[in-house]
Amino acid sequence: SSDLSKTGSEQKAPGRRHGSPTNILIEPSARSPAPMGPGRPTPTREDLLENQTELLSEEDGSDGFDDVSQRSAQRVSSRVLAGAAVLAAVGCAGVLLMGRTASSEDELEYTPNVDFTDYFDLTGMGTNKCYKNKTYFVELSGQFALPHGLETKLSSAYECQQRCAQTYLCEHFSFWLHGGCLLTSYSAYPRLYDGPDTNGVISGPRECKEINNGPTEVLASAVNIPPFIAKEADGCNGLHDEYQLAWRAQGETFFDDWQFINKSETRGAEWYLNKTEAFYQGVVTASKAGAILRVGEQVHPFKRRSIMLHSAQAWRPDAGFIVVMKYKHVPYGPGIWPAFWLLNSDVKWPNGGELDVLEYANDDTAKVTFHTDSKCSMNVKKLKECTAKMTDLNPKMITSCYTNYSGNELGCMPPQVRKTGEWFSKNPGAIALVWDASGITSFHIPEAEMPSDLESDTPKPNTWKDSWRMAFMPFDEKSCVDIAKPQEIVLNIALCGDWAGNTWWNCMECRATGFVPNYCVPGHVTEPATDCCTIYMSNPSAEEPLKTKAYFDIDYVKVFEPKGANLPKYSSGTYRNGGVHVDR
Repeated sequence: SSDLSKTGSEQKAPGRRHGSPTNILIEPSARSPAPMGPGRPTPTREDLLENQTELLSEEDGSDGFDDVSQRSAQRVSSRVLAGAAVLAAVGCAGVLLMGRTASSEDELEYTPNVDFTDYFDLTGMGTNKCYKNKTYFVELSGQFALPHGLETKLSSAYECQQRCAQTYLCEHFSFWLHGGCLLTSYSAYPRLYDGPDTNGVISGPRECKEINNGPTEVLASAVNIPPFIAKEADGCNGLHDEYQLAWRAQGETFFDDWQFINKSETRGAEWYLNKTEAFYQGVVTASKAGAILRVGEQVHPFKRRSIMLHSAQAWRPDAGFIVVMKYKHVPYGPGIWPAFWLLNSDVKWPNGGELDVLEYANDDTAKVTFHTDSKCSMNVKKLKECTAKMTDLNPKMITSCYTNYSGNELGCMPPQVRKTGEWFSKNPGAIALVWDASGITSFHIPEAEMPSDLESDTPKPNTWKDSWRMAFMPFDEKSCVDIAKPQEIVLNIALCGDWAGNTWWNCMECRATGFVPNYCVPGHVTEPATDCCTIYMSNPSAEEPLKTKAYFDIDYVKVFEPKGANLPKYSSGTYRNGGVHVDR
């Protein structure tokens, strides 16, 4: 369905980094004989100033500008700014002026809203979190509207929003100063307007909704469950033949059961947002067509808005579960470090175990790795027998799962099929991870080959094709005891930092950006003002690549447990601790 947003006859976006859409054709209305919409001829500042004076004069019974200015100053609470002050604000500032505190864990601070009702009729728009000034949406294809959402003439932002709500696949509207209404899909990204001062634009979602703070369900404690004890399965299969749906994030409620975490521990350029800000800034979008998680605008020198999600619930690997992410696109590109991973946050890392399902940086390939503090090893004999059925294997292998980075002990990694983020994006489908007491198996199932058992939420992974298998990690029964506790799901997009920043010089795509010595220092992550990756993230040349490549487009994330297991709903440590996980 998202392909509809990438076709049509409207003109492509101009090559400039920011600016208003141009060359969008529409018949002028009889009511407004002058051309309207973004990029069209607009009245001069003098015309607008005269119009503002007339509006105020009609209301006040005055025909003198000085008197109007004086009266406007006296009524600043209702009109806020008048005359030239309004024009300067419309040309140079947004309705909502953002300010940040020193820490991403703190709440955002705002300057008061400016009411430009003479220019944008905001009646019906509800909360100020429902719209943004000086921002419009662009499709990933570079078009400014859906094929069936071309520009129309409307009188208010609310009318434009209502049109979006009634239009198939529309999730965002952009309403221009002179009545142009453009509609875009869920995957469109926000772009700051820096066009002529005499123009303006306001944008928002198809519907104003109150954003809840996150899940509130009371969940069972996962602290005192039995320890994980490895158990060998028959052949190359897992211990359970059939699974049943236990949890899902999908559609318009995709983000309801996630926690939005602010804390970053990778010394990167990311600035993780809370839930309210993530929706407001367009960093996340949830719709029937899919969920978007993306990199946003620069918010500080050397920091960009991004997202980190932790599930409120956790699942027992000893009892067995499958986690599946069905996707259309994953983030990739220079400086990008996305991850889809599992973690126990009840105890200090890595004591409760961590499994990297899909993680990579820059143009490196993804790899499945498991980390624990126990002296656990893979069953090498079974590993060799079962990986013989797999093709295109990277032979690199680390058999010990014990992890201590300071001692260069990196956790266990089996020979596996390793692909780049760009490959995954060009080969959409499902990433499925099966974890039980016998070990771990990772699958990539192409979109065109989705099995009926998975589509019906009754997966039978022991029947899945060997060609889908990406990694197989059988545990040794003798050594793998108490290696993992209940796991929560994590989705995030980090930028630069300990991996993407430190390996910048090894990445040919990164070097091609031009951010190389002597202009900057590769891998200088502790000094962001000189680090090549961080400087690139702060440069205008990074805007379009980040907006068009650095995003997740997810149909769903689902968790399945063995059929008939009927296990309690366990709380993740992060959820139980109020959104704070145990430090590493």
